[in-house]
Amino acid sequence: MKVKSLIIGTTSLVLFPLTMKAQFYTIMREKEIKITNNTATKKKAVRGSHEEYFYAYQDSMKSVKASTKEDDYLIDFFSTTEGHEISIEKDVPVFVNVKDSLLFGLIKQRMDVCLPLDFISVTSKYGYRKDPFKKCSAFHDGIDLECNMKHVYSMLPGRVLKVVYSKKGYGNHVILDYGHIQCLYGHLSVIAVRQGDEVYAGTIVGISGSTGRSTGPHLHIKISSNGKSLNPAPFIAYLNKYITSLRDKIAYVRFGTKPPKELNINNLYQILDKYGILYPKIVVAQALLETGYFTSNVCLNYNNLFGLRRPSDGSYYRFNNWEESVKAYRDYVQYKYKGGDYFGFLNRIGYASDPNYLSKVRSISNSL
Repeated sequence: MKVKSLIIGTTSLVLFPLTMKAQFYTIMREKEIKITNNTATKKKAVRGSHEEYFYAYQDSMKSVKASTKEDDYLIDFFSTTEGHEISIEKDVPVFVNVKDSLLFGLIKQRMDVCLPLDFISVTSKYGYRKDPFKKCSAFHDGIDLECNMKHVYSMLPGRVLKVVYSKKGYGNHVILDYGHIQCLYGHLSVIAVRQGDEVYAGTIVGISGSTGRSTGPHLHIKISSNGKSLNPAPFIAYLNKYITSLRDKIAYVRFGTKPPKELNINNLYQILDKYGILYPKIVVAQALLETGYFTSNVCLNYNNLFGLRRPSDGSYYRFNNWEESVKAYRDYVQYKYKGGDYFGFLNRIGYASDPNYLSKVRSISNSL
């Protein structure tokens, strides 16, 4: 059997056979029939209903979960969207079991959504702010995300409404039509699509930059509906939560386990609290210093946040996930603490050989 490889957003998910003989036995061709609306309506339905599909699909999957019939998992929401009967030829997998059908449904949902960047950090919010050029209060019609020469992805399936090359305003930018909403990506250094192109969630539409009216490299995102701008932050936050939920569900269906939380400062605080770590701000500062803000080789490959080593040979501990290294910090380091100044404790046990280690940790801790 050939291995099936599916592209999910920016991640390639390879589906290997588990205990069953195959993911599915065969592919049947099936056609939806009838086009009842006139030409203008049909074009509008195809071009302008991606967001309707997005939410309709969620609703259809909710009903799927309550169903006990395996065939119900093959519902194609495109053919059941009210008011638009569109001719669609589609591949319908004939599944071996319910587990496979559940996995297919979850993966299909995941393929319909993507975050705009691999890493999301908002540097300027939506609304009134001090204009960086005029130095007075002005309305900011979107949000700015930190990035420099990074891939920019379409968040939903849609169509490229407009491509603009300019040295003013938004600079080089694209406008994507998602149906009831439009999305503008501004200040791009490279544009990888053309006007009229159909795009999927995860399609690379460009590379970020600093073209136009910009003080430095970043991505400007503007969401609008009926000519009015909307705050993109809640929309992106919803997508992030939705994607995280789907990732967890896929892990449960495939492996029966939940993946560890994403490594960031907020989640690190939560896990420190879970394991009863004392002086969490100082410990977070230690992790940031030890890992170079979660970028070191020991962090990425060993899941070791604190540079913990084996006393026998000095080699680094390897953990299955970063949460395990927090528990190890408690069991191998903090169990020795009996009270008093924590910096003094770290100094007494000789936690680090760098004579400036504690002053660096104190500085980072004060900035948190």
